[in-house]
Amino acid sequence: MSKSSKKISAAPSWLGLTPNRLSFVFLPDRAETLRKIFQLAIGGLGSYAIASYLDEEKVPTFTGSLNWDHTTIDSMLRNRATYGEYQPKSFAAGHKRGIPSGPPVSSYYPAVIDKATFDAAQVARQQNLSRRGRKGNDLANIFGDLCSCAYCGSKVIFHRISNVQVLVCDQVLNQGACSRSAWSYSDFEITVLAFLAHPALLQLSRSELKGALLDLVAEIKGLSSDRERRYARRVDIAILLKRIVVGLAIHSAGNLSLTRHSSAQIRKDIAGRFLEIQLQGGQSYPCISIR
Repeated sequence: MSKSSKKISAAPSWLGLTPNRLSFVFLPDRAETLRKIFQLAIGGLGSYAIASYLDEEKVPTFTGSLNWDHTTIDSMLRNRATYGEYQPKSFAAGHKRGIPSGPPVSSYYPAVIDKATFDAAQVARQQNLSRRGRKGNDLANIFGDLCSCAYCGSKVIFHRISNVQVLVCDQVLNQGACSRSAWSYSDFEITVLAFLAHPALLQLSRSELKGALLDLVAEIKGLSSDRERRYARRVDIAILLKRIVVGLAIHSAGNLSLTRHSSAQIRKDIAGRFLEIQLQGGQSYPCISIR
């Protein structure tokens, strides 16, 4: 609600105005879409991937356009009006967007999200920008920043070696002292998802994880049966993984005793490689691939 009896001239695109133009009202469908956009951003998706997801799910835009634009997504994610803040502005000559005039006003708009959610999205956006490759390829790797190297603790990076997509330690790519080994991404994804979808894991998991694991199983099954929504399902899987998994520690060379020389060729899919999966709530499991 506005705290003033002065008539309001406009509202953010996810809010409307009462007939007397004295108060704001939620536009429920748009408010829900905005919450989804923040959820996707916190899950590690960039603005291009979010726009593609909304288009595939046929979510209506707020402007009447046929497709979502990544600049619109970016603008929404930066907009402090989402948690209720209003910044008065003056429109001097030469400043089409206006310049701040006075301190921001808190609780001016009805909040669609809380401040903690807004802040979490800003952190995720910066992390995504720091590792983003080509536009729209964010979802080639559904694991985001969950993967780490079991030998040195560095991040494990999605990379391409001789036209093969792999996961490899960041230290290796930067000529650091670590195992010169990698794990083919397709094999890694199949291994992890098969483990998480196994019925035995559901029986062993804490009650608070069971719902997310059941949702994950449904989305994994849908990847092969619902080809039209494949991209959207991979987005949903990426979000669910964030809810289920704390981290994936990757032993891409198995039980390593000696690191390979920094100039050695990067070898992939070494026999005996395995990973450790840590779930939310503290449960941890080894998962082995011997292909």
